[in-house]
Amino acid sequence: MSEKCLKCFRPLSTCYCSSIKTLETDVKFIFLMHPKEAYHQHTGTGRLACLSLKDAEIIVGIDFTHNAKLNRLLSDPDFFPMVLYPGEDSVTAEAPLLKERCNAGKKLLIIVVDATWFFAKKMLRLSPNVRNLPKISFKNIYTSEFTFKRQPAPGCVSTIESCFFLIKELQQAGVISTTVDPQPLMDVFRKMVDFQLEAEQQRIDAGIPGRHSYDNQRDLMRKGKPRRRRVSLEEQYTLPEQR
Repeated sequence: MSEKCLKCFRPLSTCYCSSIKTLETDVKFIFLMHPKEAYHQHTGTGRLACLSLKDAEIIVGIDFTHNAKLNRLLSDPDFFPMVLYPGEDSVTAEAPLLKERCNAGKKLLIIVVDATWFFAKKMLRLSPNVRNLPKISFKNIYTSEFTFKRQPAPGCVSTIESCFFLIKELQQAGVISTTVDPQPLMDVFRKMVDFQLEAEQQRIDAGIPGRHSYDNQRDLMRKGKPRRRRVSLEEQYTLPEQR
């Protein structure tokens, strides 16, 4: 078994740490990571996001109701906690309560549930201290660049992309400072995706079965078709009515 980097948990031969640039935003991120995501997912992006965001933390578990560390943060009067999760009761970065947070001088505490949608729903159901927090989601609909995996539905993006888009929308709404560019989040994410696609191509060329039978990009590559075009960030930020 190859040695692993103790920071990014990747094999030392494919460690991403040299490509990670730590960002200091006006937001504290907490990643509630499902054990399967933490210990068995080789292409998960939550750990990369946490390493890229200063003062971010990972808490591994399923039921966080009595998690002491999380509950201390949620009860800290210096923070305004919200959970990043879509839904009819979710608000966007332009919501008045975000402006109220700014006026009150509280730091935004964003809880990110890092798991598959199936497990994320279970984690929220079991954790009322998280489920009952105000929810924030995106104003725009984004296309994931995680081309190595098939997204469960249009508009679904990876954990690290979620952090990137949320920071951009908070900046555009004037909730947090624009002095920090979150682009390094996408840079290290793209490196991971490109590495996985290149490794898959090498397996195909060597006649080795692919690791992910459900991988839509693998299917395209095996059929000799071009990979899906990467949507530019400029296109991502253009509202549908402006396209």
